[in-house]
Amino acid sequence: MDSMIVTTADFNEDKYKLLQLNPEIEQAITTGSKVFIVGARDTRAVICTENKSYFIKKEDTSNLRLLTTHTDWSGSEETMTKRTIQVSGAARFHYLLEHKVPDVTQLRALLLESPYVKPRHDATESHVKRVKLHKLYTTGDLVGILQVSEHEVLKMLKEIHAFEEAGAWRLLELQYQTQVFTDMLDTIFQHDWDVLSEPGVPLKQFLTELDEPMVAIRQCCKLYGLLTLVNGEDHCTLNPVKVATFRAKSLFDEQIEEAKFQAQHEHVKPADAGWELDQFMEKWKLRVPDSVTVSLEMLCGLVLVKPQGAGKPTRIVYFPEEDLSPDPKKRFEQLFNMQEKWTIKQLEPYIKCVVSYAKHNTSVIVAQAHTLVASRQIDRKAVQQTMI
Repeated sequence: MDSMIVTTADFNEDKYKLLQLNPEIEQAITTGSKVFIVGARDTRAVICTENKSYFIKKEDTSNLRLLTTHTDWSGSEETMTKRTIQVSGAARFHYLLEHKVPDVTQLRALLLESPYVKPRHDATESHVKRVKLHKLYTTGDLVGILQVSEHEVLKMLKEIHAFEEAGAWRLLELQYQTQVFTDMLDTIFQHDWDVLSEPGVPLKQFLTELDEPMVAIRQCCKLYGLLTLVNGEDHCTLNPVKVATFRAKSLFDEQIEEAKFQAQHEHVKPADAGWELDQFMEKWKLRVPDSVTVSLEMLCGLVLVKPQGAGKPTRIVYFPEEDLSPDPKKRFEQLFNMQEKWTIKQLEPYIKCVVSYAKHNTSVIVAQAHTLVASRQIDRKAVQQTMI
């Protein structure tokens, strides 16, 4: 059957846009689930379902697609009548979907714009006004700003142990959190409480000993252990590894303050910072309960062990995974800026969260390392062999 293509009176190339759907988005649309697009003029558009989020990415094509509402393509070959196909639009490109990795770092930064601190009984009016100037974020606010689904926002909030207060999500101010948990540990050791094994210590005992609000004590229990209900009363049980990690971090905090002081008199490079390994291990052991055996395995994703030249002691440097970019490319750049050569064992705690969505983790790692070979001396062969 011969066909004749004609354009409609309202033909317009800009009227319609083509989007190639993946199975998740298609299923959400066909089942009537929630699907929405978020974005601003200066950000990439993101399409979200109730559970996942995807960047909308433009893809140019070499062919011009003609768009028609004509759907009857059947017809006898013997029919001599010409078929007229009306075209109301055209597309020179289409859009693809690219999974967006939720950015926990950005979420944490947003909540720390106005962190929770201990209420001041003698707070002045000006202090209260300054506090109110900082924005507090609801779940809906975070969905719009982070451009991810509500499910992903709630999952991240749970991951960082945020708490909801008057409809807004909060985090403890970092220094305040450190101070509260340090006081809790000192109280535990002073009274010889068995807090490392269940059922733990009743929260009311901490309230009796410490001049801190319940919300701060509860959050510290969640951050460094777990809360359980025993005979209708909340009990706190601390995780030995998290306690040891907290004590290790406090050593680095002290070292960083000392390095800042030294930097006023001489240049201190990040690679030169940190502790001598033997000295660090000795001090670390003294800061944890006797029942806890410290090990460098506890600090995966938190520190780097850096061998030095001949005759120099090995050093350990603070390098937390949570401070790195969620974008795989940027994260690899940060990693190789920190040190030039990595093994897979070293890389694993720093990359597992950004390659989990890839089908072939090996190819992702090698490809990312390959892009940096030209400018840095990376032991790509060692990386690839270790991975295989």
